[in-house]
Amino acid sequence: MDDAYAVIMAGGRGERFWPLSTDRLPKQFLALFGPRSLLAETVERVRSLVPVERVLVVAGSRHAPLIRRHVPDLPRENLIQEPAGRDTAPAIGLASIILERRHPDPVMLVFPADHAIADVRGFRRTMQRAVAVVRRHDALVTVGVRPSRPETGYGYILAGKPVTGAPGVRWVRRFLEKPSRARAARLARDPRCTWNAGIFAWRNRTIQGHLARLIPELWVRLCRVRDAWGRRDGAGVLAREFPRMPKISVDYGILEKSPDVAMVPAAFPWDDLGSWSALDRVLRPDRRGNVVVGEHVGIDSADCVIYGTEKPIRTLGLKGVIVVDGPDGILVCPKGRAQEVRRLLRAAGGKRR
Repeated sequence: MDDAYAVIMAGGRGERFWPLSTDRLPKQFLALFGPRSLLAETVERVRSLVPVERVLVVAGSRHAPLIRRHVPDLPRENLIQEPAGRDTAPAIGLASIILERRHPDPVMLVFPADHAIADVRGFRRTMQRAVAVVRRHDALVTVGVRPSRPETGYGYILAGKPVTGAPGVRWVRRFLEKPSRARAARLARDPRCTWNAGIFAWRNRTIQGHLARLIPELWVRLCRVRDAWGRRDGAGVLAREFPRMPKISVDYGILEKSPDVAMVPAAFPWDDLGSWSALDRVLRPDRRGNVVVGEHVGIDSADCVIYGTEKPIRTLGLKGVIVVDGPDGILVCPKGRAQEVRRLLRAAGGKRR
């Protein structure tokens, strides 16, 4: 993959992992199930594809010191700092115009910073297939994960016709928004449907062409940043133009509107760690079905997620409950409502220290 660069999107807030995830320390900087943070795990996994010299991390300016601490060998020029959060299309566009200065037309691989992928060999094999499709068909490629359960927190991909010369790869017929529980059950049974993992591959010029055609107001501002990059006023132009870019995801702004999107099936288990209940799927439960991190003593407590940081946690008679003790608060909620944790932040006036 000599012409490939990896772009890691590290700008998420991870609100559903409150009280551990905060404005100061978003989810991607947490070590939820191992000694390294999710960001550090992602960078290490991506090294199986490209050297760290060709890894770019896009994140908010306020988290630059954290990124340098978690990925100390990332070249300084490979940390792309967003002046404001504008969703994935502006972030990918910013990375694209910077890559343009390093290679005439590289393959861009895009990864979220906060997902769980344990099988590095399967991950590498999947991305090699994705790059092969990019080179042969000049397509926008997304990775689809076969559903293992009905899931209302994920977007879905409906696969269409096979891609010539790429067994198992299909053109995307349609992207489906996060479904109701009843519809999620139907989609999980449909062999044409996969989860949208948010992992992408494409030629740099190809994504730029789509940005110019489908989100022209974004592309105009990106071009102003590109023209000023490296000049004395470059930082000022970025600070002025980026917050004015439309806040839009690459899925909605590009992929849902393009006829040139192909889906490569994932050859690895995947979880986007969207809420505390995800720890059930990535950590080994005890004999009562409890997933425990930290010090816990439970009596008649089963099927719980218990996460302690400093204080010991004691539970009595709990079933299917999440208990998290973090530096900024304590969370107690049913596992079935873990996706709603962000509602607590809204109720508290959005206070996330």
